[in-house]
Amino acid sequence: MARIALVHDIAGVANTQARLLRDAGHEVDQIALSEVGATWSWPAKAITIPIRLAAYLPVVARLRRTRYDVVHIHWLTQGVIGPLIGRPFFVQAHGSDLHVNLRSGMLSAVTRRVLERARLVFYVTPNLRAFMPDFDRKLRFLPNPVDVAALRQGAALGPELSWVLIFARLDPVKGVDEIYAAAERLSQMVSLTGLDWGPVRNDYAQRYAGMVRFVPPVPHDDVGDLLHRFDVVIGQMRQGILSLSELEAMAAGRPVITGIDWSLYADDPPPVLGVTNADGIVAAIERLKGDPAEVARLSREGPEWVERNHGFARHLRLLEDAYFGTDRTK
Repeated sequence: MARIALVHDIAGVANTQARLLRDAGHEVDQIALSEVGATWSWPAKAITIPIRLAAYLPVVARLRRTRYDVVHIHWLTQGVIGPLIGRPFFVQAHGSDLHVNLRSGMLSAVTRRVLERARLVFYVTPNLRAFMPDFDRKLRFLPNPVDVAALRQGAALGPELSWVLIFARLDPVKGVDEIYAAAERLSQMVSLTGLDWGPVRNDYAQRYAGMVRFVPPVPHDDVGDLLHRFDVVIGQMRQGILSLSELEAMAAGRPVITGIDWSLYADDPPPVLGVTNADGIVAAIERLKGDPAEVARLSREGPEWVERNHGFARHLRLLEDAYFGTDRTK
């Protein structure tokens, strides 16, 4: 069995990986990195960069002196420590750390440096591969792991679809402009709740206060309880993929309405309602309210699809195959 360092965590993914790897017999150290100023906006955020880099140095020293078989770093900018540790490392791209940062001068240079030096680059959603054509030989698709068994435990859907959760960060990259353009019409049919989280939160909280109830994000372990309070979930509208938010809503048996690029899921299309704009969101809610059979189908097939594509057994198999070059199921 191997000794593995999982560095940093995004949305509980590294925590889940640590659990899976330990259950498989590996020794796993989870190592946090400083997040001072991580949620600040530019240019104020730039002030904290030297402070964070200095805070990384003890982690670099630990990784250099400890005999790890695998070093796996989450988030590409945090991967800046990889070239400093004197050993091969894996890095995992989660989304904005790739497609947003590649459009930003200094962050673009850092991101490309990390991609160049990494042994393998994991990416969690199928759209991300297109942003890294120069590194195709070292890319490995690693879908986000989802605890379907835990998320299925909770309140069943009621007969009336009255409570709708907009499960997306208030960020332009999530297409919140299209989602909230439907808020006035939706609020006349259902009770709307959104997350009070993201760079445009103040603007949206004020603009939509009479139509949407805003709640703070919850710790990852409480996501299941949050989802089971709602009948339908509206996900992101801009990236064309199922992020962890949509996947966890599906696993909880909630019908999901989201913007999706079906070509990215040609082999196994997910059971969601794909829409492209505010009119589509309104039409999807109207359809669900008038079609109990469709609601039942989405609620039943959602967890099955997530287990098939994002279940723990598959995730562990993909991880071990990437780390050690052997698919242990063969």
